[in-house]
Amino acid sequence: MTTEATQEHPFSHGGRFFDVLGLAAKNAGLSVLTLTLYRFWARTAMRRRLWSRVTVLGDPLEYTGTAWELFRGFLISLPCFFLPAIFVFYVAPLVMDPVLAIWLGLGFYLVAIPLIAAARYWMRRYQLSRTRWRGIRMGLAGSAGAFALASFGWTVLQSVSLGWYTPVARMNRAKMMWENTRFGDQPFEFIDDGESPQKGLWWPFALGWFAFPIAYIGSTLVVLAVVAALSGGGFQVPGADGDADPTAVLGFVAGVVGLTLLLVLLCWAPYNAAAMNRIASLITLDGARFRLKAKTFSLFWVQLAGWVITILSLTLLAPLAGFLQVRYVINRLEIVGTPKFAEIGQSIVEGPRAGESLGDAFDLDLGVGVI
Repeated sequence: MTTEATQEHPFSHGGRFFDVLGLAAKNAGLSVLTLTLYRFWARTAMRRRLWSRVTVLGDPLEYTGTAWELFRGFLISLPCFFLPAIFVFYVAPLVMDPVLAIWLGLGFYLVAIPLIAAARYWMRRYQLSRTRWRGIRMGLAGSAGAFALASFGWTVLQSVSLGWYTPVARMNRAKMMWENTRFGDQPFEFIDDGESPQKGLWWPFALGWFAFPIAYIGSTLVVLAVVAALSGGGFQVPGADGDADPTAVLGFVAGVVGLTLLLVLLCWAPYNAAAMNRIASLITLDGARFRLKAKTFSLFWVQLAGWVITILSLTLLAPLAGFLQVRYVINRLEIVGTPKFAEIGQSIVEGPRAGESLGDAFDLDLGVGVI
């Protein structure tokens, strides 16, 4: 298949922060008033708003999902996950032998690992099947069960390797997901460019892996320096002399914890940016390739803003954090070359009739959606 390889077509997201903030605030208020029942309509409204702001080659995306589909998906997940979870974590400890209740909880956790992977696959399948561009529907083929089983194996390897298998697992999951993704009847490909799929990921991952001790030591030294400056000199930990001032101790601990989390997020940003860029570079459609230009510090600020919004709003405005991440990726994404869109027919992959089921249970997309 031939493409005009020299042409670069940037994606664009025209969503405005305060426009989305107004919708997120309205959705949060109605969700609280309806004891979260409105969340299906909230998700649908948010996705339609965000999808319609994404333009590719001058044409916007369209989201065709409905709240009733999401509600039906929830009804499916109710007996499959919500009721068993309530029994395992709230009823079993009260009516069963404590040891048996603990083993039941551990067993449920082991089952939840592949369930989360399957839920992510079902969620992506539903959202793609309700996404159209120029009237052509997207889709996701393949088996959620196969993805869940493979993902469980990769998770075991991540645990056995103390996390060092994570870059391989991340690329494996991306490969399996994208090779089953369709635009109409045209499949996406996850190509082999002659290099290791994990090229450029190991040093950033090593920084993230060692992030906690580095961040903790650095945070403690910084907070001690601030305490010394405010007290006129001397690195004195509040309460170290046995005469503890509760306010000073609380402030010291809060400062160390807060700065540690901030530095951990910063240390992981290079790996996350590198992984996102690498994944995008291996995706092709009809010979045209994708390119993402995520940067460490800009990604860090977007993630930090999302954390702050989510924490301060007690998760009620979490979709706003999701919007910031979606807009960040879309505005740094471009397609190199031009697929022959005129030759692409409608999707032959049948979409699900109900919504995301377990995806709603785990809230894998902050109520925003994965484009």
